[in-house]
Amino acid sequence: MYLSHPVRRMRDDPLDDEVAALRVEPADDDARTALESRVESLGGSLERELQFGGIVVSLAESAVSDLCELDGIERIETIDTLGY
Repeated sequence: MYLSHPVRRMRDDPLDDEVAALRVEPADDDARTALESRVESLGGSLERELQFGGIVVSLAESAVSDLCELDGIERIETIDTLGY
């Protein structure tokens, strides 16, 4: 799984009371379903679907490490790196 540098920082040293807006790319439909369940269980939300299978999610920075443990994810980046 590819993690952008800012995502690795959030995973390793999250800021209290900060919300992360991330672009997550699941590998397939099963991974997408698992992603939705994981994000909701972490108190986050799926914001929108992107072209080519990406999904924008929002969740607390303190939950990013748990999201990174999910199998079937190809990449996680901040939406800022993509110019949103």
